Amino acid sequence: MLAAIFLNGSHPSVKIVKKLLKEHCHIVAADGGANYLHSKKIIPDVIIGDMDSLSNQASEYFRKKDVKTIKIKEQETTDFEKSLNYCRSAGFNEVNVLGATSNRPDHTMNNFSVMKRFRNYFDVKIFTDEYEIFYAAKKVGFKYRKNETLSMMAMPKAVGVSTKGLKYKLNEETLEFGIREGSLNESVSQKITISYKSGTLLIFRKHFIN
Repeated sequence: MLAAIFLNGSHPSVKIVKKLLKEHCHIVAADGGANYLHSKKIIPDVIIGDMDSLSNQASEYFRKKDVKTIKIKEQETTDFEKSLNYCRSAGFNEVNVLGATSNRPDHTMNNFSVMKRFRNYFDVKIFTDEYEIFYAAKKVGFKYRKNETLSMMAMPKAVGVSTKGLKYKLNEETLEFGIREGSLNESVSQKITISYKSGTLLIFRKHFIN
């Protein structure tokens, strides 16, 4: 079961958005994320949040479309976390997130933190115009284009990191936030393998959706 969560940040191109909204995809608007959907005439299945960012115009438009609205007033969780809790309770096993990055670095970092809390419940990925961002399992392998950028960021530490198919190889090494990053590596093969023994590792890879 696939869900797509729209947050109130910078969204990929409409072409990428439409390719991510596969058949039977359940569309969740996190509060102000509904404003973007309204501008593109995309109808969500549900709007969730404290509704402090939802415009009156979008609210009225979706009310007429009979879109379900779940207002959650408590401020202990962000609208992103409220949406992920909804997806977890609804039994989704794959969640694509759009609008999670922006010119507000605090919001972007907070979204990476929230995503980390849910990484064991389902496959959750953030999409930008160029990148697919996700927390890696202890071992992950995937096809990739040669001579393309791939970055790794420990959140906050990943021990025993080894790679295959990257220009700057890692062999049982430690990455740690504020100590050592794995950013701006480059693929030298069409097959990439990344593994690590413990900790948490955030991957930034290009998605090639066009």
